[in-house]
Amino acid sequence: MKKPGGILLLVAGLLIGVVSGCGTPGAEQKTSPAPELMVFAGAGLKDALPEVANLYLQSHPGIKISFNFAGSGTLQKQIEQGAPADIVIFPGEKQMDTLEKESLIDKATRRKILADKLVIITPKESGKVKDFAGLASPGVGKVSIGDPAIVPAGEWAKETLVNLGLWDKVNVKLVLAKDVQQVKTYVETGNVDAGLVWRSTAATSSKIRIAAEAPEEACRPVFFTGAVAGNSKEKETALDFLNYLAGPEAAGVFARYGFTPLSDVQ
Repeated sequence: MKKPGGILLLVAGLLIGVVSGCGTPGAEQKTSPAPELMVFAGAGLKDALPEVANLYLQSHPGIKISFNFAGSGTLQKQIEQGAPADIVIFPGEKQMDTLEKESLIDKATRRKILADKLVIITPKESGKVKDFAGLASPGVGKVSIGDPAIVPAGEWAKETLVNLGLWDKVNVKLVLAKDVQQVKTYVETGNVDAGLVWRSTAATSSKIRIAAEAPEEACRPVFFTGAVAGNSKEKETALDFLNYLAGPEAAGVFARYGFTPLSDVQ
C-alpha cells in the first residue's frame, strides 16, 4: 500500500502540470502577429518600389510587404470591389480623387511621393522619331500609349498630343496598352515604332532610348501620390511606410530609377 503522503505529492504534481500547461497557450496568444502591408501601386513603380521596401525592412524587421502592380484604373476598380489594401500609390489624379470621395482612402494621409516626366521611347537603334511632331510623320507606323481611360500615362499622352495639335494624326496609329510596362514591351520587341511612357519606365531598359520629353507647356506636371487605404487594418504601420517613401533615403533609390524626388521639383 502506498503511503498517503506519496499520493498527495502525486496529485499536487499533476495540478502544477495542468496550471503550467494552461499558462503557456495564454502567453502565446498575447504575441501579436507581424504586421503585413499590401501595397497597390501603379505599374511604373514595379522596378523601384520593391527595392525601397527592402531598404525600409532592414530597420523594421518582422514587417511583411507585398505588392499589386497595375494601371491606376484597374487598381481603383479592385479597391472599389473590396480588395484588401493598406497603401495606394499611383499617378492617376482622377482615380485617387474618386477613391477619396468614396472614403476608400484616408484623405488626411494623401500626399505626393515622387515626380516624373512623360517621354517618347523608341527601339535603341531607331532614328525614326526625334520629337513629338515626328510621331505624325509617314515613316512612323505604330505608336503605343496606355489606354487613356484607365492608364494615367495614356491620359497624359492623349492630353499632350491634343495640346500639340497632333492627336488626329497620331490617333489612327495608336496601339493601346493596359499599362506603361506593356507599352515598354511593345517598343522593346519592335512591335511599334514608338511609345509614350514615364521617364522612370524607360530608365531600366537597355533595349530602348528616350527620343524626346514632353514640352512643359503641353503637359501637366506628373506626380505619384500615395495614401493609406480606408480599409487598412495596419494604418499606423502603413502611414509610417508611406512617410518613408517620401523621405530622403527612399529618394536616393527612386532617383536611380529615373524618378524625380520632390526636393528637386521647382
